[in-house]
Amino acid sequence: MFTAVLQNSRIEVKWQPIALGWRGETYRLMKRYPEALQDFDRAIELDPKYDWAIACRGQTYHKMKCYREALQDFDRAIELNSKFDWAIAHRARTYHRMKFYREALQDFDRAIELNPKFDWAIVLRAQTYHRMKFYREALQDFDRAIELNPKFDWAIAHRARTYHRMKFYREALQDFDRAIELNPKFDWAIVLRAQTYQSMERYPEALKDFDRAIELNPKYDWAIVHRGQTYLMLKLYNEALADFNRAINLDSDSNWKLYNRALAYLALNQADKARADLLLAIKLAKEDYEKDAKDWNNAFNLALYYLVAQYNQPAEQLYRYVLSQGASLELIHAAIQDLNDFLTVFPDHVQAKSMRQLLQSSLT
Repeated sequence: MFTAVLQNSRIEVKWQPIALGWRGETYRLMKRYPEALQDFDRAIELDPKYDWAIACRGQTYHKMKCYREALQDFDRAIELNSKFDWAIAHRARTYHRMKFYREALQDFDRAIELNPKFDWAIVLRAQTYHRMKFYREALQDFDRAIELNPKFDWAIAHRARTYHRMKFYREALQDFDRAIELNPKFDWAIVLRAQTYQSMERYPEALKDFDRAIELNPKYDWAIVHRGQTYLMLKLYNEALADFNRAINLDSDSNWKLYNRALAYLALNQADKARADLLLAIKLAKEDYEKDAKDWNNAFNLALYYLVAQYNQPAEQLYRYVLSQGASLELIHAAIQDLNDFLTVFPDHVQAKSMRQLLQSSLT
């Protein structure tokens, strides 16, 4: 009798950390992260070598954006099990979120070497290459992941995004079509297809996609503001203004949204309202500039706001400064496109034409 009780007690002790670990994972999947952490902590206290629970706790910290704590747990799990490909891939993902892209690549390489059919890790490595602007390497990984899983809609949509960045718009459209066919409610892919249509100046098709994405997600402010921009290009200024108002109601601290609403006000001859929006956009962008003077995208935006507000000298000085600091070709092209869009609405703006020529001359 005593032996049986002792054996049952040992079994209970053996299974307790496993049960706690799985309950913690259930809480994590339910996004009840504090309860998940409590269970993982207890499981790991009972079994300090429980690598799976340690890695799951790391993933929980990742979801809570506690990235340094996540790294500590992934390090510990991998030290216990050097071939734990899932933990290695999740550590790579955490490095990616922290913008430690080279460290992320090293871990993705290691995880994929351990598991060559790890399609999820291959796609995330592709995304890391994309972030580093290594677009051809990104395409190779997306191709590989999609070959492993031809219905991997998320990978197909991200390959399309890479094609878009490379200005291979037709290839991008083919992939977006394929991803959306696989997942008709994939609002992010629908918006990016709309933006591809925008880049091709196929504005009616862009509007249809923006309408579809916003119907799926009425609070999708990114889609709403881009639909407003499309209305601007079509000279439908009242419709544009309605969208910019709606987007700003969702996020009133976006200098880019305020700038776009100012354009709509200017086109509708409401100069006072336009100036109020421009001054606030300038204030917000200057605050961001003071925090990070090397955010060249924000600096180009601030220069554009100065230009539209008729602060011509500060605008030109800032454009020239950013160019002198070696802004990437991609950002320069984007700044040129912003000027092109502005000149579509206001084609006679002399200073905007001059600044566009300045930026274009820097590319030769």
